[in-house]
Amino acid sequence: MTSKRFGAVWLAGAVAMAAPLFGEVGNKKLIGITSTRQAPFQSGGTIRIDHSYGELSVESWEQPTVELTVVKTPNALYGAKDQAEAAKIADNINVTFDRRSDSEIEISTAVAHFSRWTHPFGPKGGVALEYRLRVPRNSKLVIHHESGTVMVSGVVGDIEAAGHAGDIALLLPESEKYGIDAKSKFGTVWCDFDGDFQHGWTGSEYLLKAAAPAHQIVLRMGRGGIEIKSSPKEAQGHVAEGMQ
Repeated sequence: MTSKRFGAVWLAGAVAMAAPLFGEVGNKKLIGITSTRQAPFQSGGTIRIDHSYGELSVESWEQPTVELTVVKTPNALYGAKDQAEAAKIADNINVTFDRRSDSEIEISTAVAHFSRWTHPFGPKGGVALEYRLRVPRNSKLVIHHESGTVMVSGVVGDIEAAGHAGDIALLLPESEKYGIDAKSKFGTVWCDFDGDFQHGWTGSEYLLKAAAPAHQIVLRMGRGGIEIKSSPKEAQGHVAEGMQ
């Protein structure tokens, strides 16, 4: 194996108190386990994200680097002395960060076996996930998200994103040209750019044809909505700050 395959740099692995989703009970609260990884990345390269779930946000920045921060939050409440127990539960979710070459990174999520009798309606393995990804502006994204929200801001490369359930939201610089193909089986598709809409009984589609060198955007959602917003170039930095 080459050294590039393990070229990711661990910046931090911290146990932090996450903001409680439903308040506190006594002295117990939700505990988030946070880790951040970085790797150098070539302009125009491809970033693949597989089997993610929960909240995934991707924003562009002016660095030749990909940075991934993952927050794992077990859905039980813990006291201040129970951080080790929370970390053990969070370890059932493995998020890998694989730098395959100078221009290809793969991020994948694997969940240890868990019982749906124990967590019938909650997140996988009883752990909520949040991904915060920063990528070079012209990166190509290939996202296969299972359930939850996908948000992409300021990226002007080709984007392919699909989800089983949840929502996909893109904020694209209005100065660029795009070819867009977006479909939701059970949900609504909305786009700021001129194009053709088709609305059925349960789902909807949107199509904007454009030949290369236009950026190609392909979006698919099973149950949920798709929204594509345009943004002036100068506004991208402010939007990125809001997504942090």
